[in-house]
Amino acid sequence: MIILGVHCGLTIRQHEVGAAISIDGKIVAACEEERFLREKSAYGRLPTNAIKKVLKISNINFRDIDLIVSTGVTYSSYELHLKKYFEHFFGSCPKILLHHHQKCHVALSFYSSGYENAMCLSLDALGDGKSGLIAEASLKNGIREIEFVDRTNSLGMFYTMMTYYLGFSDGDEYKLMGLAPYGKNKIDLSKIIKPTKKGWKFDNVFLQNQPAPTSPFEPLYSSKLEEMLGEKNRKPESKIGQFYKDVAASTQSVTSQCIQKIVKYAKSICKDSKNFCFSGGVALNCSAAKDIFYSDLFDNVYIPPCPSDRGLSIGCAYLGAIEMGDVPQKITSPYLGPSYSNEEIFNEIKSNGCSYEKIDDPAKVAANFLSDQKVIGWFQGRSEIGARALGHRSILADPRSAKMKLEINKKVKYREEFRPFAPAVTVENADKYFNIKNKQIPYMNITVDTKKNKIKEIPATVHVDGTARIQTVSPTDDKKFYELIKNFEKNAHVPVVLNTSFNLKGQPIVETPRDALMTFYGCGLDALIIGNYYIKK
Repeated sequence: MIILGVHCGLTIRQHEVGAAISIDGKIVAACEEERFLREKSAYGRLPTNAIKKVLKISNINFRDIDLIVSTGVTYSSYELHLKKYFEHFFGSCPKILLHHHQKCHVALSFYSSGYENAMCLSLDALGDGKSGLIAEASLKNGIREIEFVDRTNSLGMFYTMMTYYLGFSDGDEYKLMGLAPYGKNKIDLSKIIKPTKKGWKFDNVFLQNQPAPTSPFEPLYSSKLEEMLGEKNRKPESKIGQFYKDVAASTQSVTSQCIQKIVKYAKSICKDSKNFCFSGGVALNCSAAKDIFYSDLFDNVYIPPCPSDRGLSIGCAYLGAIEMGDVPQKITSPYLGPSYSNEEIFNEIKSNGCSYEKIDDPAKVAANFLSDQKVIGWFQGRSEIGARALGHRSILADPRSAKMKLEINKKVKYREEFRPFAPAVTVENADKYFNIKNKQIPYMNITVDTKKNKIKEIPATVHVDGTARIQTVSPTDDKKFYELIKNFEKNAHVPVVLNTSFNLKGQPIVETPRDALMTFYGCGLDALIIGNYYIKK
């Protein structure tokens, strides 16, 4: 059966819209609309481009689709809106099935994991009137919903509110997480949120009864926080003083405590579960995931490559597959987007008058550049799904120099100097540099401790607290990226490269060859390796 899973922006606050295709239970394509619109998160948009792309990748026509599945089960007239949308843009509309936002998060994490059974947790700001779901899942019996987290007690909303207070924008929660290690956990936030036996209690006085188009918080939330915290909210782009760093540290600390509490509560219900699947926007908090990873609660911890709303379309596609009698198959690769042939790349290079060289071994050429302290754009194969660049749409650099972090933040990414970068490490060497219990972390979604004797070897990829958001790379994950790291190891005697997303501050990750060229010429990158071509400046 052919299932189209979609997550649509039919309201102005719905974001990270996209589409996915399941054929006989296998996810064969998934795309995010932002990559084609070049509009970060694609708020309030419909995934028209993403749908066209997943159909093209899958080599099917719209009329071949047996079922469309979407989030939005609690919205009135939602199915009718979708039906009119598909009929207008695609000429017809098969049967539509709606599922709960939080259940789709759970379906994504569980069915993509490959586990036979697992305890599952979804946590985000808000979706279909709820902000989380505890569930137990098995391939035999499906997903058993145990307990929802109400919208008025949203951990995701709390974290976003504190992100605003610190002078950042919507979607900048990762900046708060990156800033936290520079502060101390000394700010009392107990009047705002407090861990409890079952999770936490958030004072919803900050939330609007009817969320406004631009913010779900009360207009005077900053003055209320000022009263509680004793300081005004930080003005955007202003200097970040120690107080705000301490607020970030305290926010991260209490958030981690709350997540640990609800995970332990859920574990007390699902006592026999040895596997844990985590999804929702809060699952992107890799620092909090670290505590679960290092705990003895589970044998296995799984977070998909796209745990936030970016992956909802995949969860929808899985639920549709089950509805139609298919057996869901695990995701073996995050590279589910489009690819571009060398001919397509060459045509784009020529039409833009770029200076180039044809190369036979991109991985070797790239490794040589990195060894010479060059910062490169790396564009190969099908694009990865999710917010993390995993070696197909990446900016790469030598991790051995601490100055490299400052250089990339300042001259390439144009972003805050405190923002960390991730290490991509060959899987056979990962436990030599990081404390990971001989496990693989291929999707760059859990922060781990760097071994103290290795920090000086790769300082550009180790955060100020000695942690790193690692990506383990094996030849089966991505042969070309693995070969690049192995070639760099031959040159530099370090099996690690600095890996960050191929984009500039505030922009989506590049998708097409044209996106790559525009970004390359618009920043301080030294070289671009795209397909079998080396682009010069």
